[in-house]
Amino acid sequence: MIRFIIVLLICAGASIGLVELVSHSFNIVKPTFLYQTVIFLTFATGVIYGYLYRVNKPDIFVQLYLFMMAVKLMGYGGYAFFMITSDRAGATPNVVFFMMLYFIFTILEILFLYRKINQQQ
Repeated sequence: MIRFIIVLLICAGASIGLVELVSHSFNIVKPTFLYQTVIFLTFATGVIYGYLYRVNKPDIFVQLYLFMMAVKLMGYGGYAFFMITSDRAGATPNVVFFMMLYFIFTILEILFLYRKINQQQ
């Protein structure tokens, strides 16, 4: 679990650094919710992974995973709605960055969970 947290934090830091670098180098608009999005997604992904990592029964794991995905989508949808309504002018960069980070963190979570499940079999 520690490896996942370390990789998650490295990806979070790298995403901030990459956005800062690209926005300064290519004069692209930086998301106004950059740090809030990174903190929110990093925390949520870490908590979800922590719960799923501790489950040892496959039937409970599947149910919990599906429940977590439903809660995650509702929570993330609410956050995206908040970003859009709070900053209409910067909605596009905020949502694009949010979706990119969401996909990166979800792929990371799936890879680590897949590795854990394969080690148990």
